[in-house]
Amino acid sequence: MSRAKTWMLYGATGYTGTLIAQRGLKCGHSPVLAGRSATAVTALAERLGLPHRVLSLEDPSAMRAALADVDLVLNAAGPFLHTATPLAEACLSAGVDYLDISNELQVFRALYDLDEGARQADVSIIPGVGFGVVATNCLARYVSEAVGGAEHLKVASRVASEQPGPGAAATMQENLPYGGWIRQGGQLCPQELFTGVTTIGFPDGPCEAMPVPTGDLEAAFHATGAPNLVAYAVSPPVLDADASPNRDSVSSASRSFGWASATGRDGSVAEAWLQTGDSYSFTPAASIRAVEETLKGTAPGALSPAAAFGPDFAFTIQDTTRIDAFRADATLSASPGR
Repeated sequence: MSRAKTWMLYGATGYTGTLIAQRGLKCGHSPVLAGRSATAVTALAERLGLPHRVLSLEDPSAMRAALADVDLVLNAAGPFLHTATPLAEACLSAGVDYLDISNELQVFRALYDLDEGARQADVSIIPGVGFGVVATNCLARYVSEAVGGAEHLKVASRVASEQPGPGAAATMQENLPYGGWIRQGGQLCPQELFTGVTTIGFPDGPCEAMPVPTGDLEAAFHATGAPNLVAYAVSPPVLDADASPNRDSVSSASRSFGWASATGRDGSVAEAWLQTGDSYSFTPAASIRAVEETLKGTAPGALSPAAAFGPDFAFTIQDTTRIDAFRADATLSASPGR
């Protein structure tokens, strides 16, 4: 009789890691909680009634021992510039699948470089299973297929959360020295940070958008092959401070969005939006779904979420819908999540 599959959550004591641990427990999982702080990991494990391990990524022998009886690792410990590569390489050596919730361009580049080794080891390496990449990656695959293969692709995410975690700001600060990037002719090209600001239309109004060097530049290219690609971060609509909040403004502030626009070689355009709620609720739900799908079996190699799970993966998350616009004069129609 084969043993039940086991997975580890590294970075479990961080803000998002704790949300993922709680979500996993609610969904019937018993992940092994792991992190470098014995005090924090033990306290969380005792509170949730879950197994735990203290694990330093600077200790290769400890990592080998910690991974000996697990089938998959989900990494929630950012900034991922410091944790993704050593943990993914350890997983590769141990024959263990690796997932994370990163959205850092340099991390995606490093992990996608492990593709051949992952294929040979029959291991899946899937970065970006949180909101930032899942929302845009699934849309990118969808709109690219709608135009028969995108020549030009733009993606964006707009985060909304009542209680944002501290990790995003730290991650941004860590990645500033790498500068800005876009993709042209299939190649990553440097671009001065904070340039190229534009306006993107969203279902609740136009928003200012700025090109950002996120993992989308690799993930969307991996999912679609689009040679020309720009990824944007979007500011939410500015609400009138003097006006009394109404139901529409409050609900708008609590909605997160993904967006993708593809232009085909023949000039045809497909545009779609993903609409969901709090992004810090979406990430735990999406990452647990990604764990479940990976444990059931995915293709080996370094994969984007859409390549691993298909373009409809994001819409398996509760309260997540898609809005399509395949022509400039098309009437928007909502496609409910499944």
